[in-house]
Amino acid sequence: MEIHWEARGDGPTVVIAHHSLWSYPGLYHELIVDLARDRRVIVYDPRGCGQSSRQGPYDVDTDAADFEAVVEAAGGAALALSVGEGLNRTVRVAEARPDLIPRVLSIVPGAAAVLPQAELKGSGVMAASDSVIDMLRQMMATDPRAALRMMVGTVNPELDEVELRERVVRVADYLSPEAALRRAEAWLADDVIPHAKALGDRISIAHGGPDPMFEGALRARVEELLPDARLETLENGPISRPEITAARVRELTGAAV
Repeated sequence: MEIHWEARGDGPTVVIAHHSLWSYPGLYHELIVDLARDRRVIVYDPRGCGQSSRQGPYDVDTDAADFEAVVEAAGGAALALSVGEGLNRTVRVAEARPDLIPRVLSIVPGAAAVLPQAELKGSGVMAASDSVIDMLRQMMATDPRAALRMMVGTVNPELDEVELRERVVRVADYLSPEAALRRAEAWLADDVIPHAKALGDRISIAHGGPDPMFEGALRARVEELLPDARLETLENGPISRPEITAARVRELTGAAV
């Protein structure tokens, strides 16, 4: 098993755990360039993606173990910048190995994205719909590219047709269909709250921008479940406004790493 990773820049270390279901490290190029001016930035390909081995299993604990191995190989003591389901693997390592991951900054589309499916029931958000989830699973199993197009288009409504088509091609080339399906199933079944809660104020959860899957709901519930976490709103995310995320990373690494 080989997990590919790369380092760029010098300074306090930041490891980016990108959302591996419908993105790839190249999408964060501007953020990486910005941070690498005064930070050491680590990016890597989870198993089943990019230049890493395309060999399972693709469960959350295995992904966390791979992430831990990358951070150790890169020298340790890093802020974890997680996007989407990257949170699920980073908080496990931060909980078990605070020496490796002293702080986590999670970027999610809406605060409710960190809640397990059981917490979303009855909320009315799209991500809580069994029919939507079942349809997505079926599409991922039978027509992975159509599923990818649907999800990329849903969470990125600002993309025009050409941009959407190009994004889907790039992600489809980066990610194996089996890894996408199995990792999506593991993500949907996972409850990240106990691990995030164990971090106390070592975790910051930032959300903002378009939120079609979660519609801005349930922030109060997240605050109740994670009373010590730093829950904050950022104007758009690390792709559309990389300078905003970079500034927040500098604030946190300046104090914590």
